Amino acid sequence: MNNRILVIYATKYGATEGIATAIAEGLQKHDRDVDVRNVKEIFDISGYSAVIIGSPIYYGKVLPELVTFASLHKNMLHEIPVIGFLSGYSLLDISPDKKQAASAAFDPVREHIELRDIGYFAGKIAEEQLSFKDKTVMKITGVKPGDYRNMEAVYIWAQGLIDLCLLQL
Repeated sequence: MNNRILVIYATKYGATEGIATAIAEGLQKHDRDVDVRNVKEIFDISGYSAVIIGSPIYYGKVLPELVTFASLHKNMLHEIPVIGFLSGYSLLDISPDKKQAASAAFDPVREHIELRDIGYFAGKIAEEQLSFKDKTVMKITGVKPGDYRNMEAVYIWAQGLIDLCLLQL
């Protein structure tokens, strides 16, 4: 088997793509061959030795296209390491309780596949991109727009996957 790694992301407004790209860059610093793709563009995962899947937490859940991906590819995903990552405003302060609640967002995915690890990253909220519904919820809950992503933390997490041998069979 080769050493190609696929980083797949679902995104509502584009911010999770940046985290997926940072994960790939962290892995590439360790001479890994990495592809980054939107989950909507993936039809075949053969040829990869590991897959990293990610989504923003949107109303407490991962985006449905990620669940569909896990369901469609579960047979192949059982044969290789699969690691998840989540992004969102709620992950600014990742206390143990928040981590447990955030992890539950992956439950629909876990019905199909096992995740070896999950990374938790604060997201980005660009108010001008939000739907009217999302802007309303944001105002009610007191969420402030901004880019809360810590790319250095993303790099360190990605490199740690290699150090902990989570990306090896």
